[in-house]
Amino acid sequence: MTLLETHQAEIEAIISRYASKRSAVLPLLYLAQDTYGYLTDEAIREVAAILELPATDVFEVVGFYTLFYNRPVGTWVLQVCDDVPCCYCGAEELITALKQTLGISEDETTPDGMFTLQRVKCLAACDRAPVLQANLDYVYDVTPDRVQTLLNDLRARAAEARKRGVSGRFAEDYEFTRDGRLVQIERFAPYRPREFVIEPPVAPATPPPSVAPEADAGLDRPDTRTASPL
Repeated sequence: MTLLETHQAEIEAIISRYASKRSAVLPLLYLAQDTYGYLTDEAIREVAAILELPATDVFEVVGFYTLFYNRPVGTWVLQVCDDVPCCYCGAEELITALKQTLGISEDETTPDGMFTLQRVKCLAACDRAPVLQANLDYVYDVTPDRVQTLLNDLRARAAEARKRGVSGRFAEDYEFTRDGRLVQIERFAPYRPREFVIEPPVAPATPPPSVAPEADAGLDRPDTRTASPL
């Protein structure tokens, strides 16, 4: 079945938002991607036909944006931020743990089609690093010891992920509780930055001797100057 046959009302609603039909190319591509799992050549041409665009124009859009997939990807696309703040907080260790647990490398998909692993740059959540996106769901504070819990949770939600698609149109935020559970952050909840343990400052063993200002300025020195013979 075609997109128009399965999503006609949604397509018409999307197109109605724009003065020009060509402006709807991004949301229609996301809709096609979530419907088919990835953007096949036929799906791209289908979107072009709906919007009355040259197919080449739509192929160029797909090739430009990294969140459009023109090859099969997993039910869950795992994107780990490896920018500087995340790396300082353990992103490389997280990527290593994911590769070892899943038995794949970056830009590969597990044999069961469940997970695709990718590196990305800056997810704009540096204070909750290391950060991972699963189909653009944000998951904060993902340390290597939490990888198995995360993967178990995602496997349990696989049917939901397939229904929502890989495009992140319905993305949510998730975090780990103190007892290690993965929970969704309610949208109305106040933002909570990452909690850091601040160690109290260590006092110096021997305080430096205090120097009186006048002594440092030389005002208490004896006057030993002599008159110039000139």
